[in-house]
Amino acid sequence: MRSRLRIGILSLGLLALAGGPLLTAHAGAQVAERARVMVTNLKPIDDANKNFGRDLAKELRDLINQSPRHQPVEEGEVRDATKQYDIEYDDLDCTQSLQLASLVNAAIVFCGTSTENRDDRTFTLAGVQFAAPGGTALTIEDKTWSRDDPEMAAQEIMGAFQTFVQQSLAADFCAQYFDSQDWESAEDNCTRALDMNPDHAQVRFIYANVLRQTERLQEAYTQTLQVIELDPLHEGALQLAGFLAATLDMPDQAREHYSAYLVLNPGNAQVRMSIAYDLAQAGDPEGAMLLLEEGLALEPDNVELLLRHAASALAAAQKLQMEAAGDAPLSAEAAQFYRKAQASYQSTYAVQGVDMESTQLRNMIATFRELDQLDEAIAMTERVLETHQDEAQFWSDYANLLNRVDRVEEAIAALEETEQRDPGFANVKARQGTWLIAIGREAEALPHLQEAIEKGEQSADNIANTVFAAAVEKGIQVQNWAYAIETMRMAKTFDAELTEGTRGRLDFYFAYSIYSQAVLEQEAQNLNSAQLTLPKFQEVRRLLGQAHVVAFASESQGQQFQQLRDATQQYIEIQEAIIQRGL
Repeated sequence: MRSRLRIGILSLGLLALAGGPLLTAHAGAQVAERARVMVTNLKPIDDANKNFGRDLAKELRDLINQSPRHQPVEEGEVRDATKQYDIEYDDLDCTQSLQLASLVNAAIVFCGTSTENRDDRTFTLAGVQFAAPGGTALTIEDKTWSRDDPEMAAQEIMGAFQTFVQQSLAADFCAQYFDSQDWESAEDNCTRALDMNPDHAQVRFIYANVLRQTERLQEAYTQTLQVIELDPLHEGALQLAGFLAATLDMPDQAREHYSAYLVLNPGNAQVRMSIAYDLAQAGDPEGAMLLLEEGLALEPDNVELLLRHAASALAAAQKLQMEAAGDAPLSAEAAQFYRKAQASYQSTYAVQGVDMESTQLRNMIATFRELDQLDEAIAMTERVLETHQDEAQFWSDYANLLNRVDRVEEAIAALEETEQRDPGFANVKARQGTWLIAIGREAEALPHLQEAIEKGEQSADNIANTVFAAAVEKGIQVQNWAYAIETMRMAKTFDAELTEGTRGRLDFYFAYSIYSQAVLEQEAQNLNSAQLTLPKFQEVRRLLGQAHVVAFASESQGQQFQQLRDATQQYIEIQEAIIQRGL
């Protein structure tokens, strides 16, 4: 006899955790006493004689009673249960039988229908099945029997029952070992159960989770797709498929699976946010953003949805920026995501106001900054400072924005406000010094930079390199040698705290700047020019002869370093000759 399994949906459910979907606890496979089986008389159809179905049920109860693991529910007990629900016992169908199972504490139900062919004295059994309430069902292929063969029919059906029991045990052990996190044993039992019944959707779902737990994600995804094929409404499989597809970097498929899952839970904001979190964690913040937008279409005033949407849109924009090459300008797509984040943050701010979290307020302001809406960013920060004036971070952000629009005096003042609220706030003095250098107020910058080193905001090397960068940009690159010399002389005030490498580079370019200035000044080649430039060339020779300069220049400048030393010596000899002739 051929048989087929029809899979019911188990209400195991999923937990939407950061690590992905997991199964909930499953009942153990072992029981302390024999499981009860409720065998109903087959329901007669079209005025069929009920005797065949009644006799078959009686024979089947006797056979089940011989089983070491199962026992039949007495017919009288089932009849009493039908009376409580005002159901005619002989009219019990499979749906009603499954509903009554809990009332008589039955783990398995046998039910079905029979029709009679009076001409050839036969009965045809249809829809006959063994079913576990809320679980699997084994539907036995329709078959016609002689009116005199209820015992033979019962024996054949008992064979199907034994197959059903074996399949159920294997499935239970599969789930039991999964719950105990014994992945190897779970896999052995799950594959054994699937060998017996490839169409058991719930076992295949557990097997997919075993594969996920043992980091075989592609195999897990393949198994999960088979579950969905067997049961398109399997919520757990749809959610797991979305998680796996996102983790496997298949965003389109992930969104498709999650969307199908959400069709079953369209108004559940918590489920939607949980799925969006899974997508974002798997590297698809754009997919998370789109799912949350669908939720906002249903609940536009849901603050939690707005905040999750804003965070996802912000992450999607930042991801695009990181993927862009070099200093590429903001793309239209990234700008669109920033605007979406901005709108959701502002909608939240309109509702929550002062109660909105500081991090969220900063993210809102950041969207204006990234969109180069600096005046709006400043205005929004000023508005926030009206209620968060004691938070140093907002003053620091405000200072950065003011500096970007060249309101340096106000920016420096904002940093003073930052320091008042948090004396240990990062890089207050370093920024003040750097900004003053940028507008040509180097002398005012020096005390701030010295204090930055003393407070440990930055190392002396970092501060010196900041000053050096200004000397290169506004001095060496434009051949403003006086500026380069003066600025690097300021950097050299930190000499005692500098590493040898930084000192070597600073002194080399300091020497080069002095040399370049002296070359211009000696062009008159008279006594005055010689007397003016000889000490400068001699200073260059001294600097170039220092060990730390030699170490730096030998490695980075090569032949040019020796050429500079040779040229310096020649200029020294020329100036000395001019001075000697002048005497």
